[in-house]
Amino acid sequence: MKKYFLILSLIVISLVRSESEIIKTNQEIISLIENNWNNISTMSGRFEQIDTDDNIENGNFYFDKPHKSKFSYDKKNETIITNRMLIHVLDEEGYQIDSYPIGNSPIKDILSNNVDFGDIFNITSIEEIFDKENVYQITTTNKDTNNSNEKVLFFFSIDDLTLKKWVIFDEFENITVLEFTNIKKNISIGPNIFVVRYRH
Repeated sequence: MKKYFLILSLIVISLVRSESEIIKTNQEIISLIENNWNNISTMSGRFEQIDTDDNIENGNFYFDKPHKSKFSYDKKNETIITNRMLIHVLDEEGYQIDSYPIGNSPIKDILSNNVDFGDIFNITSIEEIFDKENVYQITTTNKDTNNSNEKVLFFFSIDDLTLKKWVIFDEFENITVLEFTNIKKNISIGPNIFVVRYRH
């Protein structure tokens, strides 16, 4: 009897140890996400954008570190190109129709070569969400502002740590959701993708 009790005890200890090894600390989660993200130099795919009024726009996106991004909308006949300093709005022919400072947009820092989430953001919470897709939800606020309304939620796949979505809450409590699909990583993206043309 003692023999069987000992075996059962060892099994229970083993199961508890295995489960505890699966549970990761917040710092471990952040480190895993940072390491994975910092090994990605380029990324492209499809996006869906939903604003506060539930308007939906779709299109193609391109990320090229450091600091370059492009969002080409399907129906707006409009393209947005960003670098570290500016957001350029282009017409359907690729000519700039507007530009403005990138400000506190998360894309300014998230597309750095070596991202340190704790250095860029105040991380207020990390949650595991098990829904249609299993994701880590990282809630952050910007270190450069004292406005508590401004925050960004990042969603990374638990399976492969891919960036799936971000949700931006601005200072006026407007919400913008950007969800990424059909993602390709570390692909060749030509420099002409990010060219901004100017009318004279």
